Amino acid sequence: MIDFPTPDPTRAALYRAPGDWRDETIPGLILAAAARHPEKIAVRDASGAALRYGDLAEQSARLAGALAVQGVEPGDVVTVCLPNWCQTVMVFLAVLRLGAVVNPVPVTYGRADLIHAIATCDSRALILTDCFRSTDFRAVLAEMPTEQMRGRAVLMLGNAPAPGTIGWKAALASSPVPDAQGDADAPAAVLFTSGTESRAKGAVHTHNTILFGERSLASALDAGPDDVAFMASPISHTTGFMHGVVMTLITGGTLSLLDVFKGGVAARQMADHGATWTMGATPFLADIADAVRQDAIALSAFRYFLCGGAPIPEALARVATDAGFRVLSIYGATESPPHTMVFPDDPVENAWTTDGRPFPGIEVRIVGDDGRDCPVGEVGEEWSRGPNTFIGYLGEPALTARALDADGWVHSGDLARLLPDGSLRITGRLKEIIVRGGQNISVREVEDYLVAHPAIRQAAVVGIPHPRLGETGCAVVVTRPGASVTLAELADYLVAKGVAKFKLPERLEIWPELPMNPSGKIQKFIIRQRLVEQDERT
Repeated sequence: MIDFPTPDPTRAALYRAPGDWRDETIPGLILAAAARHPEKIAVRDASGAALRYGDLAEQSARLAGALAVQGVEPGDVVTVCLPNWCQTVMVFLAVLRLGAVVNPVPVTYGRADLIHAIATCDSRALILTDCFRSTDFRAVLAEMPTEQMRGRAVLMLGNAPAPGTIGWKAALASSPVPDAQGDADAPAAVLFTSGTESRAKGAVHTHNTILFGERSLASALDAGPDDVAFMASPISHTTGFMHGVVMTLITGGTLSLLDVFKGGVAARQMADHGATWTMGATPFLADIADAVRQDAIALSAFRYFLCGGAPIPEALARVATDAGFRVLSIYGATESPPHTMVFPDDPVENAWTTDGRPFPGIEVRIVGDDGRDCPVGEVGEEWSRGPNTFIGYLGEPALTARALDADGWVHSGDLARLLPDGSLRITGRLKEIIVRGGQNISVREVEDYLVAHPAIRQAAVVGIPHPRLGETGCAVVVTRPGASVTLAELADYLVAKGVAKFKLPERLEIWPELPMNPSGKIQKFIIRQRLVEQDERT
């Protein structure tokens, strides 16, 4: 059995006293909603598929039986690599009903990412589909190290599952098994997040840490059974998994999923399904707003677009207001899921001038280099603490200690300042990550691969501004004597190494040398400055 971090007993007592942590579990609350209205639609997707709450309960029980036959037990991790489909939600519920732990990973993951996730979690089972878009997951599975996959069950959706895997129809023909005895303080999910380290870290959340945050968000939005949440953000990420799947289903609402995002398609599905709110990165907001305006799509039921990951342009927020809905800025991280938000009764302009106020029960500090709280208006590192914070990184006690201190504060690595009204404003990052369209890219991971390229002597990857995606990666390299390399060659090289396509640099600069300080550290701020100046001249 894998050695999970555990909640701090002192903080657990503090959170249980006022009822912030309870004895409820995610599957228990979803099944209670199913018992209340079994005929109601729980989830539907872009294919036209739909699942009623009663069907979700019945079929997830059978799927849980199939996983149990394969040896999945309470505390085991199941890695799930699936798109935004109805079946994916069923898989999540089935895993949780066994008392097992969900490890959702994006379908954009490369082979190297998938290997890392399975190894970190010691996953008992892997669930994926045969093909999605341009990826043949049967080929990906065939290239996985045999030794690593030995003893792990693989369930594969689709019409042509790979030999040796369990097919979806066979899994749903299994006999149900009794639900595990729920423990609200037990791990429920391992969610990978990129930081300054070379590899993504698996943040562990319990039922209680997830449920506190989702109750808080539901309360802020006044979300309930009559709401329809539209989710184009991957439900393999914190946003889609927690705020899309968990929050919607524990409140008895309906979840509308889109697996391949296009602005016009998204806006029409939102209108057809009667969406009342959504959450996504600024590119989603920009494309949906454009489609609503250009195609005169009426979102009559739509109220709120929660937006995070990058500053919201004022003009974009005003376009949304003209279309009849509010844009609400929201801020957080996988370790501390959105803990500040512009609330519906806040001034409209707060959406583009702030990153929101803390939810009740969550504390926020802005801390200077001396470890003291900064005065209002002064920039420091953002720290947060509350019943929503993760309990540690899986198998990474040293990294956990750096990010989550002994008093329960999560050190975000983001620079911010407090405003007079208690709102927060993010001003920059200490972490070396690129946020591309709401997805975090570990700079160091890409750099580690680049410096191993036979033509490259030195490499630095920096984020450069992009009008739609927020940032994209630019690789600045120094080649070895007599060697040359192109952007296309680098892309092929990285993909062959198993790097996900969304992490690939989208620009290549070849310089004779990289700027360094006296200690030999590459000065990336100078690189960014030069690139900006270069772009301004062209």
